[in-house]
Amino acid sequence: MLTQCSCGGSSEGAHHRVKVAFDSRAVSDPDGVGRYSRCLLAALQDTAGSEDEIVEADRPSVLARSRSADVFHSPWMDGAMLHSPCPMVVTIHDLAALKRRSEHLRGGGMHLRLRNLAVQRATHVIVPTDVVAGEAIAALGFERERVIVIPHASHPTVPTQPTWTWENVARETWAAYRRALAQPHRPCVTGSKRRPLSKPRVA
Repeated sequence: MLTQCSCGGSSEGAHHRVKVAFDSRAVSDPDGVGRYSRCLLAALQDTAGSEDEIVEADRPSVLARSRSADVFHSPWMDGAMLHSPCPMVVTIHDLAALKRRSEHLRGGGMHLRLRNLAVQRATHVIVPTDVVAGEAIAALGFERERVIVIPHASHPTVPTQPTWTWENVARETWAAYRRALAQPHRPCVTGSKRRPLSKPRVA
């Protein structure tokens, strides 16, 4: 029987058992988020602790009803849940969507606002660079300690890049899960401090 979602804190850094539900809906995408999801999921499985578990959640709504995970990880902004039953980690690859005119026109901008609200409810967000970290803080109002920079793995066909493997990415991501479990409360998001990214004017 699966353990119930844990919303209580624990000592940060303590290696308690962690069960992670990983949103796997994007793995079929051959590029972009799909490649990131496939590579990270495989590496997370390879680097899991003896008592840790990672399960694929291709239907996050079922997760919400079952409350069967300690941490939920969405590897893309579109997968963030408005009402996650447990601490949620979201990977933000970039914030280009916030600048696209089509996103502001879609449903009168409601889709964009709901997605941003869901992401803002994440306990922590993972970003690939310091630049994206700064944009997430400015546009979405995150506290800096809630934004974790974990670079993507180096591409194997680019020998000039320093070696940073998916195993490295996975180990840092497991550490992010433990931070989320240790600090399950929602981040402080204050609209007065947000500085929206430049975006196209919508007539």
